[in-house]
Amino acid sequence: MTGPDPSGAISNPPPAPGPVRVGELLRLHPGARIVTVPSGATQILIGQRGTSLGALSPGLTAAMELLATQETGSDELLDVVRSHEGELGMLKIPTLLRRLRAGGWLSATLEVAGAPLLTFRPLGPTVPPVLQHDGDPAELRMSRFAVLRADGTGMVLESPLAHVAAELHDPALAGLLAALPAQRDPRDPAGARTYPVDWPEAVPALLSALARHGFLVPRSGAAEEDFRFAQWSPHELWFHSRTRVGRHDLPYGGTYWAKGFAEPLPSVRPPFDGRSVELPRADLQALRTSDRTLTEVLEDRRSLRLHDSAAPLTAGQLGEFLYRSARNRGRYDDGSQELGDRPYPSGGRAYELEIYPLIHQVDGVAPGLYHYDPEEHRLELVAEPGPALTRLAEMSRATAQMSAPPQVTLLITARFGRVMWKYSSMGYALVLKHVGVLYQVMYSVATAMGLAGCGLGGGDSDAFAAASGVPWESESTVGEFLLGSLGKEGGDGVPA
Repeated sequence: MTGPDPSGAISNPPPAPGPVRVGELLRLHPGARIVTVPSGATQILIGQRGTSLGALSPGLTAAMELLATQETGSDELLDVVRSHEGELGMLKIPTLLRRLRAGGWLSATLEVAGAPLLTFRPLGPTVPPVLQHDGDPAELRMSRFAVLRADGTGMVLESPLAHVAAELHDPALAGLLAALPAQRDPRDPAGARTYPVDWPEAVPALLSALARHGFLVPRSGAAEEDFRFAQWSPHELWFHSRTRVGRHDLPYGGTYWAKGFAEPLPSVRPPFDGRSVELPRADLQALRTSDRTLTEVLEDRRSLRLHDSAAPLTAGQLGEFLYRSARNRGRYDDGSQELGDRPYPSGGRAYELEIYPLIHQVDGVAPGLYHYDPEEHRLELVAEPGPALTRLAEMSRATAQMSAPPQVTLLITARFGRVMWKYSSMGYALVLKHVGVLYQVMYSVATAMGLAGCGLGGGDSDAFAAASGVPWESESTVGEFLLGSLGKEGGDGVPA
């Protein structure tokens, strides 16, 4: 029973708050284009992918136009079809929406009380998520592969294991994700969980949606302990997914995105100001008749780590090696940028790789860090011996497990702008492919010349930046190759 209020009237208790409904608004992917072809069929395109929806009825055509221009609910879509085709036309909407969802053409915004919270933007056709959780939403945490980052004026949650991106519209969502798993009220351990948001009743539905797409996993971590996930570090899986087509909706390939924004870098790096050392050139005509066969070189190739300090590498051998491996044979212009031509292949003829010989012991060349000028075939002094060069040499020695510093460490850098100016999403992956083919050419030339060559799997880019003064973000080491005279016992050779 209730008592009288001060005015004498009988008052009723306020109704208990009902569950908060999480609504869904639909819209075509922001990058989608709708095209009607001469046959009358409607095509939908995003970047390099597309599909035909066939000839649409007037009601479905109006529905597509609505989805292309604004976020809309299912009731509005039914109304627009009914206005064109009557009640029976409404039966066509579910089939159209299923096709659009399955093809990855529809973005879905979740809202509470008219306020948008997040939008799931598809990155491709719908596929079952590899990580999925249907249990208690309050026992979840973010997947170790999920990344929350700034994007334009908002935040976006992404994962290489998800085929959607989640755009956050309410800043409280970032705090919610950081606070997972949700905590119980310490004054009532058996009571309801608390959430740092203004709409706590909607949290379970939102968390369940994020879990269905693979962003959240059980806090036990068991879902990510399977070897197929455990083998990946987050940054490596991100790199793999972002430099291939299929799991992102970013521009991809040779888009020339920087044309008109920045001038392309020249195909050959401008020279350094220090003193230079002219190198002997190889007699290619003589080598065509006297050199070892390709089969011999490939079958005899080894990673050789033992150098002969009593008979070190000579300037002539270093010159022949660099001439055969990395000289620039010409410049060309494709109408957009200057291209190069060297003994190894390079995507788009970018030839962004540079070689910096770190010389410890070479007969005829003083120790120091040099840059190889691939056009003039000479060494340009970059830095004299000192602590920074010692750090670089020690890194090479330790990585190769050698007892003494290598005679020469060829530090391979990339002038990133040479590839990034043209390519979108795949530029850095292309750089690493070029490092691999250059390694193979260097191995082959070293084997043919009877020298000890060995590619390394990693190096210290910060040490190179400190030694050379070259900005890390513009040009940085991406590979290291050791070169020296062959040790008297044949070298510490392994077929690596």
